[in-house]
Amino acid sequence: MILETTEELKQYISIADSFQIENFKPYITKAANTFTKKYVGDLHIILQDEATGDNADIKNQARKHLQNAIANFGWFKHIPFAKLIIDSSGISVSDTTNRKAASYGDIKDIRRECLQAGHEAMDLLLEVLEANPEVFTDYATNYSTINNQLLVNKATVFSKYYNINDSRQVYLALQPTLRLVEDQYLKTFICPELINALKITPEDASTEQKELLEKLKEPLQKAMVAFTISKVASIGLFTLATDGLRLNFETYLDNRNQAVDYGLPAQQVKQLLADQASNASIFLQQAKQIITDNLEGFTQCSEPLINNTTNTNTYSSYNTTGVFGL
Repeated sequence: MILETTEELKQYISIADSFQIENFKPYITKAANTFTKKYVGDLHIILQDEATGDNADIKNQARKHLQNAIANFGWFKHIPFAKLIIDSSGISVSDTTNRKAASYGDIKDIRRECLQAGHEAMDLLLEVLEANPEVFTDYATNYSTINNQLLVNKATVFSKYYNINDSRQVYLALQPTLRLVEDQYLKTFICPELINALKITPEDASTEQKELLEKLKEPLQKAMVAFTISKVASIGLFTLATDGLRLNFETYLDNRNQAVDYGLPAQQVKQLLADQASNASIFLQQAKQIITDNLEGFTQCSEPLINNTTNTNTYSSYNTTGVFGL
């Protein structure tokens, strides 16, 4: 396993020397299955042993971050069972006269801290993986490429227009909503070929075409981010703090989402929703203006028309009620 000894576990969480790692090992698997596998696959198996040879420093750096994440996520899962004794006679609670059991509030604080520390370690791990695709080929092939399916394809891009503290975990949690926004707004706004060109610049594109694509990409990314914030701000999965958007760890602790539905916070969220939706509409208008000013530059959406005996490309925009498209 990626965590084999009590000494390794003590590097990442506070436990006594007498702690038995065997009692914790089931939670290593649970932590990987619940928190890490969907983002990095079987990396906990690939990096279970300390690396030697080529790229050993990079691999061991990733291993440390993954150990940190799994230790904290595993401890988050282990804590509710730590005081239980489960044997053939049933389930009982450990109780002694020399120790006082931790309060529910203390346990909740510790679990919250473990969850946050685990996510922070995952951010660091994903940063290493993304910076070294030639070392972590499985991640680059099967997991990193998923992000390129979206126009807003990185946490840093999202943070550029609405602060999420460059958190890849927040970005990954936002991906379903980003995908919905892209389907709902972008795919009804411009043609699929142009969307693909905006995501991955064609190799044969001229310098002028590349500059035009980058010019159009910015307001569309801003619109996607604004629409996304307007959709998630009130659902309870995220916390809208003064320094941006963060995961709401209370939803993990209590296993429920509590939407903001009353009082001053509800009014603030309602205003935020209206502001972000308005901003998104303005950004789409800016994108529309770029398209209409440069119709002949967006060849991805052109169709060859036959004029006498000569093939020429013509470009036109179309307007329907509430929709502009190319």
